[in-house]
Amino acid sequence: MERKAQGMRDRSILEIVRGLIYSEVAFQEIFKKYKEGNLRFSDIGTWVDDKGQSLLYNLKEQSHSHFRDIEKGPSHKKEWLLDLAIGSIFHETMKLRENIYQLEFYRPQYLQYKLKMGKSTYEKDYLQRFERIISRAEQGVVNGMEETQSLFRDAMAQLLDLFKENAKNPFLVRFLLENQPLLKKVYGAKRGKELFNIIFNKGYLDAHQLVGRSYLQSEHYDLSSFYFSKALRIEPRHPELQFLLNFSLGMKAYYNNAYQKALSHFGKLMHLRSNPKVEPPLAFIHGLKARGFLRRRVKNEYLEKAGEVCHKISLELKDEQRLKGASKALSLAEQIRKML
Repeated sequence: MERKAQGMRDRSILEIVRGLIYSEVAFQEIFKKYKEGNLRFSDIGTWVDDKGQSLLYNLKEQSHSHFRDIEKGPSHKKEWLLDLAIGSIFHETMKLRENIYQLEFYRPQYLQYKLKMGKSTYEKDYLQRFERIISRAEQGVVNGMEETQSLFRDAMAQLLDLFKENAKNPFLVRFLLENQPLLKKVYGAKRGKELFNIIFNKGYLDAHQLVGRSYLQSEHYDLSSFYFSKALRIEPRHPELQFLLNFSLGMKAYYNNAYQKALSHFGKLMHLRSNPKVEPPLAFIHGLKARGFLRRRVKNEYLEKAGEVCHKISLELKDEQRLKGASKALSLAEQIRKML
């Protein structure tokens, strides 16, 4: 139950991060059009509204639901500040939306009225009122753009703290790795590239390991092998990664009916299993003290799974009258079984 609750919290954090980053990228386009003099009300319609059909409205609701509902703890202040920033962005942009609407739809009418205005007292009074309204709207857009830009800048800085505090959140780290062009838009090319060194002790290596393990646990062997391969490019002689990569590649090959390739990868596991320098596979994630026990238990779980697959391969090859391959698979299954 606790694991399920943690998974829900992790996904909730991801949705908030995703919404805030997408909203900031959208604002960059809006600000660009504003500076070029091409901004229209239609450009912000799906960005902010009060009817639940926009990025910022949904972000505000998700933020309030998550940060105002969780139990208070040491990091609650930072979360409260981020929620406050998100709420402020929403309300500031709603005012901006209203001012842009007035300028686009009411200012043309005001200009037409000014040309045809009569000389009566109430007409002159209306003109003065309309001038004040339009003037406030014009200044409101200038102030709103500057304030919104400042609020987003502060929120993006606050996100860095959220990233560090949620470095074990596999959904969040997946998103960050798989959306690096977005991060570069938000933080700039240099800062976006350095982001993982801010979050993790070993930067990209730790990030790829965590995401690889996450995909491995959910049995997405093609994706786990992809991320373990990336991690090994950073640290090629890392025995733990070699073990996890070969297990992932072996399972991937098995489901692709590439039995010889699967057996080749599984055969490498036994050597890596006996390597005394192997780090505990999930200690990076959980920080458990029982490192030796965890190493044996998790490695044995993977080996047991590999042994079962080897046995299945043996039976399937035997049915196909490929007796030499069946014998090889059965022998490997027995060797793995003896190591458990």
